Amino acid sequence: MRVLDEPKKTQTRLELALDYITGEIARGNLKAGDKLPNEKELAEQLGISRTPIREAMKTLSVAGLIDIRHGHGSYVREGPGLPSTPLTLFQLYLQDSTPEMLMELRDIFDRNCTEIAAQRRTESDLAKMRECIDRLKALTQQPGASLDDMLKADLDFHRAVYEASGNILIVTIAEFVLNMVAPWMKKSLDVSGRVRAVELHEQMYGSIRDRTVGQKNRVSVEANMQHFKQSLDTATSKAG
Repeated sequence: MRVLDEPKKTQTRLELALDYITGEIARGNLKAGDKLPNEKELAEQLGISRTPIREAMKTLSVAGLIDIRHGHGSYVREGPGLPSTPLTLFQLYLQDSTPEMLMELRDIFDRNCTEIAAQRRTESDLAKMRECIDRLKALTQQPGASLDDMLKADLDFHRAVYEASGNILIVTIAEFVLNMVAPWMKKSLDVSGRVRAVELHEQMYGSIRDRTVGQKNRVSVEANMQHFKQSLDTATSKAG
């Protein structure tokens, strides 16, 4: 079963509190300088305890969205940083994401970006991808090669795919996703063997090189995601 076919996971109480508060800010119901309801009011409104409300306030304070003024309450932060709220929220949710959530997001990115890259790629793009695969392959054949160096080659390959889309928005957002999923990609390399990773990258490269689109293009991405999921499952079971 693919990850995207699995049942939707229930929100934690912290996620519920974060969703509500950030949603009120995003919808303009809470504006810069506005005072937020206190912990007791929010807890009663959402039907949860005050603990996740307190944790959500601390998280949002660290993210720079609210100011906690002890003895006075919490306020939506004012100043030039406010227009960056959507990007800050995106980073916030990435940091609070599970490996499964990150994998679903990466699946969406890779599935579509690989096809766009197949349509738009240049010879220069292909050269970058080829160099990354060759570098990863060479490292897998070196006894005692650095896992961090392998991870860099892996990440650089995906960056090259995103860059081949020719869309700076994709490249920018994908970088956030890659940074968050990198530790799990490292586990995947460590747990499931490096040779398989090279094979999967070769498949994606071949689809892009041959300008393959549609379902045939997506086969390589699905194989990559399935390998990634199996690696996570293995790593999780060993940790348990």
